[in-house]
Amino acid sequence: MSRRARIRKHPYYFRNRMWSREEIEDLGTTCPLLTAAEILSISRNAAYIHVEAGTFPVKVVRIGNRLRVVVPELVELLFGADERAEVQR
Repeated sequence: MSRRARIRKHPYYFRNRMWSREEIEDLGTTCPLLTAAEILSISRNAAYIHVEAGTFPVKVVRIGNRLRVVVPELVELLFGADERAEVQR
């Protein structure tokens, strides 16, 4: 198997893909800005412009030179409050 075949393509290559709640939650605590941009169906440039302007709809954390998006806030933005958490209380 060649080295090229083993490299996993960044989610940017899967445009127009619908993300399920479970797939988004499986990303962990944070995800890369470009992954969040794909989930929100906005372009890479628009994502960076919104981060610079401070208008990105969820919290963005700068770690060194990397921009990470807080996944629980992204899930809440897209799907609302978690109904399962309300039932468990």
